Amino acid sequence: METSVSSGEVLDSLARFRTSDAQMHQRVRATTTLGENEMRILSYLLRQHRDGNVVKPSEISRHLAISSASTTALLDRLERQGSVERISHPTDRRSILIAPTARAAGDVADIVDAFETRVTEAIEALGDEGRASVLRFLDAVADAADDIATSER
Repeated sequence: METSVSSGEVLDSLARFRTSDAQMHQRVRATTTLGENEMRILSYLLRQHRDGNVVKPSEISRHLAISSASTTALLDRLERQGSVERISHPTDRRSILIAPTARAAGDVADIVDAFETRVTEAIEALGDEGRASVLRFLDAVADAADDIATSER
């Protein structure tokens, strides 16, 4: 049984998501004293660490789409706060790796994990066709945002 959903309802739902997501991030930042990009770095590091991956500063720069200088400044601040540590690369003496500390895991991981668990449950409930539709939609929305952000006026 198919339910008819209007474009306006989808736009309203997208707007509600964006507002809720921004409010969640704002609450997390307020309770952890982290900035938006610091929070994004820690979320990324925790996810990569949980998956058994090591992270170089250049990967953080690419993930956040920020300069290496900005990445270094953010990592310096996170290191001073005790949220990340720089580790010598085991095979490349010129490289360093960035890892979340136990403190970061305690401050942020529970929140990030709880959100990701609920989102994963919602994704799994969609089934293959639903996930494919959502993926196409989100890719189209991201493309639209990218096109608007990069177009010259």
